[in-house]
Amino acid sequence: MNPSPRLGLSLDAALAALLARMTEAIGEAGFCDAALDLLGAVCMADSGGAMLFFRDQRPRRLLHRFNPAERSLPEASYLEGPYALDPMYQRFLAGAGSGVYWLRDIAPDDFFASEYHRQFYSRIGLSDSIDMVWRIDEDSALLFFIERSARHPGFVAADVMALELVRPIVAAASARHLALTHASSGPEADTLTHRKVQSTIDHFARSLLTQREREVLFHMISGYSAAATAERLATSEGTIKIHRKNIHRKLDIGSQAELFSLFIQCIPFATPDAPRDPLQAYQSKPAKA
Repeated sequence: MNPSPRLGLSLDAALAALLARMTEAIGEAGFCDAALDLLGAVCMADSGGAMLFFRDQRPRRLLHRFNPAERSLPEASYLEGPYALDPMYQRFLAGAGSGVYWLRDIAPDDFFASEYHRQFYSRIGLSDSIDMVWRIDEDSALLFFIERSARHPGFVAADVMALELVRPIVAAASARHLALTHASSGPEADTLTHRKVQSTIDHFARSLLTQREREVLFHMISGYSAAATAERLATSEGTIKIHRKNIHRKLDIGSQAELFSLFIQCIPFATPDAPRDPLQAYQSKPAKA
């Protein structure tokens, strides 16, 4: 595969055929496949797919192409909780509009050294990713994601520019496709999982930590440095470092890895719509659980 982006995007026979195929697939089951083929021709990718984001339920994967030999995590692991820490998902919740988003542009400053990256991104064999987002409405969005594996260098700015050139075409086709297929919310299990994830974010360690410490904790597991956390919370870096020490002491943990693992393990024990600390339920579970 040629990793050089098609910045000029000359309309040759191959690109014209891919555009035609995507247009023909609007309203059909193969639309996401056709759209991803087009994006792969514009910008070389090792893996990718399509996903729906929702504000009130976990994401729904529509398509995913990847090499199983390069992954040490089950495909479904992202949807069991880690999606809540995904920089793109957090941008979506914050109201980010339609556009092309490069991971290195939107990730927290310590993301590539974070436990989330080490325990999730690195274990699915990725070096980089780009998301093309079409905002359906305030509460949902369709995104196509393309990824580079650790075997290849990451994307470059020209890749983003090339994808921006075809984004209006893909967005228009996606809008028509969703209108024809009447894409709806996922099953109740998706909603319940999301409610457990959100409850864990809202109440994790509330029985042991102050509200400010829990705000710092979420920034820690999301990949923000002490300096960036201080800026976002309008305080000093020294104060954030003190909060971090207190979090480790109160939770009786010695590393970021332990904190991340503890947060993820508490998700199944969360109680949606109740201000209960899932950490307490996790710690009181029977030993065999």
